[in-house]
Amino acid sequence: MSRGPQVELTRYDPFLVFDSIDIRCTGFPDFTEDFRQIVKAGWLEKTPPKGGKIYQRRWVQLDSEYLRYFQTIKEVYSKRMVSLGSVDKVVSVGDSRFELHSQSRTFLFRAESTRAYLSIYFFLTLNGSVNISFEGYMEMLSPRTKVYTLINKDKLFLFRSHEEYFQGVGITDIDMRMANVRDGENKRSFTLTTPYRAFSFMVDSESEKQRWSEALKECVSRALSCDGLCESIWRVPSNRMCADCSSSMPEWASVNLCVLLCEKCAGAHRSLGQNVSKVRSLKLDERVWTDDLIRVFLLLGNGKANQFWGANIPPSESLCSSAHSEQRLEHITAKYKDGKYRKYHTLYGQQEALNRVSQFNINGKKMTLNAHQMMVLLSCLVALGFLGGATNAELELRCTNTHTKPKLDKDASIRSQSGYLFKTASSAKPITDHKTKTDFSQRWCSLGDGMFSYFKSEQSHHKCGGMKTSEIICLSVNSPGKHGYEHTFELYSEEGRVYLFGSDDGSIIKNWIQAIAMAVLPPALFDVCGTCDRLGRLRCTEGNHGIGWFCLSGFKLQVLLEDNVQIIDLRKLLTLSDAGSMVLVWRGGPLHLLADRRPHFVGWQTFIQQRSGAGDQPLSQQQLTDLGVPVIIDRCLDHVTRYGLMSSGIYRKNGVNSHVTKLLERFQNDARSVTLLESDYSVDDVASTLKRFLREVKDGVFNGQENNDNWLRAAGLENRAEKIKRYQILLSNLPDVNRETLKALIHHLVCVQHLSDENQMTIRNLGIVFGPTLFHTDGTDVTGSQVVEELIQNYCSIFNVSQPLSRTPSSTICAVYLEKKTEGAEVLVQVFRF
Repeated sequence: MSRGPQVELTRYDPFLVFDSIDIRCTGFPDFTEDFRQIVKAGWLEKTPPKGGKIYQRRWVQLDSEYLRYFQTIKEVYSKRMVSLGSVDKVVSVGDSRFELHSQSRTFLFRAESTRAYLSIYFFLTLNGSVNISFEGYMEMLSPRTKVYTLINKDKLFLFRSHEEYFQGVGITDIDMRMANVRDGENKRSFTLTTPYRAFSFMVDSESEKQRWSEALKECVSRALSCDGLCESIWRVPSNRMCADCSSSMPEWASVNLCVLLCEKCAGAHRSLGQNVSKVRSLKLDERVWTDDLIRVFLLLGNGKANQFWGANIPPSESLCSSAHSEQRLEHITAKYKDGKYRKYHTLYGQQEALNRVSQFNINGKKMTLNAHQMMVLLSCLVALGFLGGATNAELELRCTNTHTKPKLDKDASIRSQSGYLFKTASSAKPITDHKTKTDFSQRWCSLGDGMFSYFKSEQSHHKCGGMKTSEIICLSVNSPGKHGYEHTFELYSEEGRVYLFGSDDGSIIKNWIQAIAMAVLPPALFDVCGTCDRLGRLRCTEGNHGIGWFCLSGFKLQVLLEDNVQIIDLRKLLTLSDAGSMVLVWRGGPLHLLADRRPHFVGWQTFIQQRSGAGDQPLSQQQLTDLGVPVIIDRCLDHVTRYGLMSSGIYRKNGVNSHVTKLLERFQNDARSVTLLESDYSVDDVASTLKRFLREVKDGVFNGQENNDNWLRAAGLENRAEKIKRYQILLSNLPDVNRETLKALIHHLVCVQHLSDENQMTIRNLGIVFGPTLFHTDGTDVTGSQVVEELIQNYCSIFNVSQPLSRTPSSTICAVYLEKKTEGAEVLVQVFRF
């Protein structure tokens, strides 16, 4: 590879001559034409501070605001970051090395070519502004250090000091869209939890804590609710720039011209009048943005719209982001009102031919043009006055719907249904009150040919009401007995109306649910028809054109985003944020459900919250880890393993009752949000919390009194081999969650008893403690203790594991190495996280 030239780049350099520079580099992805959209990542080597000469390999990420470097590729939060706004210049120093000169420090990096510093140069020219909404010093508890912290837009930034912030060098930034703010144990502390790490902070006073908590919660809410629609629309690359002046991230739109606009250009569009351009905000006019309108903007976007409206703009007449208001108005008037630059269809001017094509398409016959060609044609027809006041976006939607592939005809007979149902009056709000039979009226209902209709009787020819199946955005099945009729379901329309139907015959309702589901859902979800508690579509950032299809059955949420169906166990979510919009973070990544004021969204929020696990329910209905162990048990075992294995009398000593009660309440309220820090909780408090939970949880670990008795009877068998076999059978009969929980607990107790010389907790002592706890007895009968002792002694045989200290179902593996010295009582204990 050739060496890069000796050049010095500053933020004021106008352009670079690519021909003179070798730009091959395996560490960075290829350039694209739009540098604003690049987020580069790759391995670089850097020298340590204070003149060190040994290079350290770092994973480097570069975006439009910061250069961040991490110790490993798996880390989420950076080791350090450098604001590109503080960078004075980037200098090539030969041998594929370059220097990054900031206001306080010079960073020396080494790459395989000069391409890395070219990347930094381009981002320097695109640097954004800072908008601080809250700032100040806080003490971070782990590691314990004072940090200068500020909220900027939807992120929280951490710096070592106020001076470091001005120098543009920081620690890391936290995306608040995936964060939760929780109170800490101390009145002056709080915790910011993310799917990857928890950050605990402490401030000087309770009032200051309140101000920080409110500011952070407001940041989370603002980031989720305001940016949700924007992020969905911005997924199309051309939508990330204003259609007129190319300013980044436009937050306004002309809904009839189908273009996205910056605030300045939106003002010019308003001057044209509503008859020319209907300007709406992506953030403020939420009700305007129906699913169909969003699909139009995702289908076309500024790219295709400008292929029509700006097809013939000379370079000398193009609009730049720094143009003054008079220039904007003049250019936008010429572009949209006068049609100076637009592209005309080949039939423009031939009125009879255009009329024939218009009739051919609008009457719904076979479509012969693609979406962009049809937009050009329809716009010409509007210009000639053939189509009256129809907006271009609305006309494009008609074309889009004509192009939509028809649903499969599989099971078409099932999707047709008719018969009598009982119906209440429709509502614009969720139906929360109990409806008696007197609130229902009998209606003849019919489903077929893309319509759901209801009539006063089977003989009636005039509909009482109905809707297209494409307008049904949600079907929800109520629990039996919720209303006067035993079996009921609800339909939610795109207009925001709720329709309640019912019958005392469960088979009738089941058939209707299956038929409606197959008429509404995409074919990929046909297999779940009739088994869901709730199904429909939601606005989803990750979905196809911003829309995702969802089917909820028990704890399983089936999601169709693109072409494949993903199954999410809601109990195993890593985090669940509900601040307007909902963010579900699972092992497959985040899922952003955008806020919607229509009543179906409130129902989805309630269902998802309820099915994500509850602390006052049996083990199978708790919040779970990815391996199926309740979060409360996993985190308590993890804490004791880390800090309490050497504690004398662990599990036998009691914690402070008030502390235990408060911690258990926090776990039962939302176990995912609880972070156990050594500075906040003693091991005895955590151990007592675990014991109390196991004693009080519904049905216990052994899943009910009948199973408790079976385990106790097995302990009375005299033949050891027969007893072990009986334990294995009883273990296999437990529900999955109970079985994994028991395995994690006994594995942990094996680790504890291996250190009994130090913690005094022998197998016998552990049996005395956990026998009554697990079997919910008063301890007078020692049989339960015997079962626990035998589970510990025969752990490998009963649970079919090869080594007693092999991988545990819990998040932490206890690898204990003891090194006893002949003199003294020093013991070396190492606990490793895998």
